[in-house]
Amino acid sequence: MSKRIIYLHQYFATPSMSGGTRSYDLSKKFLEQGHEVVMITSSAYLKNVELTGTWTVVNYEGIELHILKQEYSNKTRFSKRILIFLKFLLFATRRVLKVKGDVMLATSTPISIGVPALVKRLLHRTPFIFEVRDVWPEVPVAMGIIKNKLLINVLNAFEKHIYRKSTHIVALSSDMKDSIVNRTGTPPEKVTVICNISEINRFSNIPEGGPILSRYTPSGKIVLYAGTLGVVNGIKYLVDLAVETSRIDPEIVFVIVGDGMEKQEVLRYAAERLVLNKQVIFVDPVPKQMLPLLYAECTMGSSFFIPVKAMWANSANKYFDCLAASRPVLINYEGWQAKAITENEAGLVLSPAMSIQDAALALSNHLNDSSTLVQQQKNAIKLAKEEYSLEIAAARYKDVLQAV
Repeated sequence: MSKRIIYLHQYFATPSMSGGTRSYDLSKKFLEQGHEVVMITSSAYLKNVELTGTWTVVNYEGIELHILKQEYSNKTRFSKRILIFLKFLLFATRRVLKVKGDVMLATSTPISIGVPALVKRLLHRTPFIFEVRDVWPEVPVAMGIIKNKLLINVLNAFEKHIYRKSTHIVALSSDMKDSIVNRTGTPPEKVTVICNISEINRFSNIPEGGPILSRYTPSGKIVLYAGTLGVVNGIKYLVDLAVETSRIDPEIVFVIVGDGMEKQEVLRYAAERLVLNKQVIFVDPVPKQMLPLLYAECTMGSSFFIPVKAMWANSANKYFDCLAASRPVLINYEGWQAKAITENEAGLVLSPAMSIQDAALALSNHLNDSSTLVQQQKNAIKLAKEEYSLEIAAARYKDVLQAV
């Protein structure tokens, strides 16, 4: 049965932009399934859309986009982000009450995205699915960003309230589901795991335009990091790794494609450690549709996080993009991704317990083992097809929507 889905995502992006495209990809599949999609979002990543006022409504490839004019970047300070969250909360709540729909899908972060869904449910009896991309407030509390005990208690209560009032919950990893169930007492049958997506078709079509990475390095041993340079990513670890691998094998090069709050600090740190523009190369962000070209040129893709256990539950796009591009994955954390990489022989896990010297040696040995790398390329795409394809995610969402 077709439904009119009100999709709440503050940071919606398309493949022509730099940002995650999960909501775009799922929306296109929902349309194929016969549903209608109304996306309520902000202009944060929609830089190529002409805005006509506070709200702009456009049809984008069949998706009805309601766009709130709102400036944002991944360099925005945490305090200012709170104000941005609050503004979107207020405006989206008013907007959602003017839009008719059969079901809502509210995807975090931030967790405040649940407020418009709660109000719509209360006043219009519209059921909602709450999608958990990051477990709030567990992650910011573990990082020490939120320290006030009263605020933590309020946020914990709010989190439980959203889970309780939602018709169903979608978690982006099995570890996230365990956290939700164990910390909040949510019944496990109310939570479905639908991981982030390895968009295989996109990454199998290499766009024209010629090589990019080879302009910066003639090395055939390239580790690519394509993503945000935020506090949680801890990219100084990559610099430290580059320093140590340069002593073992100077041909190993790390290419960083992205932007974020920590970019200037990482640039400074790489220069200070004498690896900037040598073993560590920075490239400006590119649209999502250009990433396949970058991954086709690298030896391994990578994902990094600071050594905070709460981060191990993440479902970062980088991991899934690596697999979709048939590239082994390098990570420096434990958790469900480390288990999947190890069990499927799809990359290399540098345990947080390893010294940086041991990690560098392990990576150097790995990058110089051509037969292992070739086999891991095959294992990576196999894992993407069998576990994380867009078709699998859409089929699981179809079941959730039918149940709701």
